[in-house]
Amino acid sequence: MAGRPERWGENTSRRTVEDNRRALRHVLWLGGIPCSGKSSVAHWLIERYSLQLYHYDRHERAHIARRDPIRHPALCAYEAMSMNERWVTRPVDEMVRATTAAWLERFALAVDDLCALPSEPPILAEGPGLLPDSVAPLLVSARQAIWLVPTDGFKRATQPTRGGAPANQTSDPLRAYENLITLDLQLARDVKAGAGELGLTVIEVDGTRSIEQVAREVAGHFGLRSPVTLG
Repeated sequence: MAGRPERWGENTSRRTVEDNRRALRHVLWLGGIPCSGKSSVAHWLIERYSLQLYHYDRHERAHIARRDPIRHPALCAYEAMSMNERWVTRPVDEMVRATTAAWLERFALAVDDLCALPSEPPILAEGPGLLPDSVAPLLVSARQAIWLVPTDGFKRATQPTRGGAPANQTSDPLRAYENLITLDLQLARDVKAGAGELGLTVIEVDGTRSIEQVAREVAGHFGLRSPVTLG
């Protein structure tokens, strides 16, 4: 897929998008929204195929430690907020814009991480901040990437079992909880729309299929063959 000529920050300042595309041609991208089953699908895949796992969420603290006020203003602003400022007092539309901006800034840091890993075996990069607009310029083939997004009903049914800590750290947990759900649902719509515009694949998760069934569809999309061959 055609790349854009811009350059990214930190170590990527010395690499063009074309350089990164060549360097990351062995990466499979599994993006999507919290509570869509991404992590479970990723672990199902790495248990069956010879893949390295890059878990975007587990690098959050490292990315925050590497933040720079010039290159990462959204990430710096988010880190400076109180829990109430993050989840209670802001309009959800502002949360969406700020979250998207911080994810875009972190993506450059994730690219640096991925470029530093061995190229064998192939890497499965999984996480919510792997947005279609960010990933698309790095793809050699559209089959390298796929996104999982939950339906509204599935998101509301699964959210109570995970991710409650942020809401509980605010002065208004009920409002924060509803804001978290509304935020994720809007991000899901944005991911679905963005991937569609770029001709990339999205799986909508509604809870009617098992993790294994979804994972097998993802493996088929990637063209994985045991132990691992990218088809």
